[in-house]
Amino acid sequence: MAREHQDAWQSLGGGGDLFASEEDYEHGYKREVRQDLQQYLAFRVGDERYAVPISDVSEITVALGTTPVPRTAEFVVGIANIRGVNIPVVDLAMRLMLPLGQARAAGRRLLIVRRQDDLYGLVIDEVHAVVAVAPEALEEAPGALAGPRGDYIQALARYEGEILIVLDLSTVLDPRDFLRADARWRGRT
Repeated sequence: MAREHQDAWQSLGGGGDLFASEEDYEHGYKREVRQDLQQYLAFRVGDERYAVPISDVSEITVALGTTPVPRTAEFVVGIANIRGVNIPVVDLAMRLMLPLGQARAAGRRLLIVRRQDDLYGLVIDEVHAVVAVAPEALEEAPGALAGPRGDYIQALARYEGEILIVLDLSTVLDPRDFLRADARWRGRT
């Protein structure tokens, strides 16, 4: 153990180019801080990792009781009352058409997001962290991800060796999809 400590200390001391000293700061050294990093909330649904811009997140809470709404799509869990405001709650795993056989976490969370001026609840399995992603770490989704599920993807973000799927909330939360297909046709004459 002492040997490991000594090796770590020597490697820190030997890498003088990697660290600024007090003398460097006295001579005008300034640590460069990137201003172009974008912040995302990273979370897990099933076995996949997703992210949404932190600016779209209103709050994170435990899964709340919901009231079912007739003639809504299968992925709409119902509505929940958050401090006097009724919001639609969406099971994100179902909305993203993930296989239902995947293990669902017992301590699921409700991610409350803002789309335009409306609040929505997204049932997710686990919150990971707020991550800062450089613009060059964002990539377009591959063309092979076409179709309804591919439409939900805004970009792919590389973060610490993992790929985060950045969701396009305007597509995921399109209210036209919230009605069951047979309920949409009944309303037309």
